[in-house]
Amino acid sequence: MKTRHIFTSTLSTFLALAMVNAASAASLTLPDEIQVQGGDVKLGHQQSVLTLDSGKQLVELVYRDIFADNADDSGVWVTSQPLYLTLDVKADDAYRLVLPEILSQQDAEAFIDAPKARLVSQNGRQQELTLMNHQELMEKIWLAK
Repeated sequence: MKTRHIFTSTLSTFLALAMVNAASAASLTLPDEIQVQGGDVKLGHQQSVLTLDSGKQLVELVYRDIFADNADDSGVWVTSQPLYLTLDVKADDAYRLVLPEILSQQDAEAFIDAPKARLVSQNGRQQELTLMNHQELMEKIWLAK
């Protein structure tokens, strides 16, 4: 009987800790053109949801989409080099990354050259963001020292 009580007590503690960790996580919903490189990603319907801990976060992303010039064309994939997003995440908040309207291959290439997006929080606050390439990320790290 004592073993059963210890097991129940241990299980209750584990579940409580798991709920605390899940409750303190934030989420970032990404459009289907953005892929996360690593991390805890859950695929939804045409979107990915990334689970983030609170605090400063660095997320490596790649833009990827296909564009067809005409009906018999198989299309052209436009893919970026890795792009980096820095965030200061608050626990239990939900964020959504919104890309500018990209309707053509030229729009996609312009976005890759100057990757800007909007971060929208669950309470409606919006923030304009610039995604960094690898060189810009290294410069930011170097200057922070």
